[in-house]
Amino acid sequence: MKRVKLINDPAELVALFRAVDSEVRRNVLSTLAEGWTMISELNEKFGDEANDIIVYYEKFKLIESRWEVNKDTGRPEKSYRTFYNAFQISTSLTFDETQELLTVVLMPDKEFVKYESKIVELIGDEGTFANDVGRDIGVSSLTLKGLVRRSVKFDFKGHNIVPLKEEE
Repeated sequence: MKRVKLINDPAELVALFRAVDSEVRRNVLSTLAEGWTMISELNEKFGDEANDIIVYYEKFKLIESRWEVNKDTGRPEKSYRTFYNAFQISTSLTFDETQELLTVVLMPDKEFVKYESKIVELIGDEGTFANDVGRDIGVSSLTLKGLVRRSVKFDFKGHNIVPLKEEE
């Protein structure tokens, strides 16, 4: 069955581009596209970075998971595969909007972490109205959307930016 992810929101392009922005991320995604793969296999093949990549892919619902019994250990373990096998991008951007989003996509990690830390500080444990956050950090709403799409620490819930709770 062919499952196509439709991208209407230009800020979602940030998540898509960042999903394949390194060789390791591309290889993890390719591995998951081949079929169900246990987290232990991913960690063995790609190192601890695989866990962070999985968290990122889960936020954007690029993958699905299920529990399987590991044949080597006899213990249950999460297994993953890609949810979509194609993307359809249906959006239009001005040159300025394109520049804003590409700035977020190509932003060095060090600079991104500064923005991310400021946002985490502003939203606290409960979340904050997105426009207030954008005003406080001095970015446009489109840039803010891109920053939120790039991070795994927070997400939108309605018009608010809320922290994401870590899975235990």
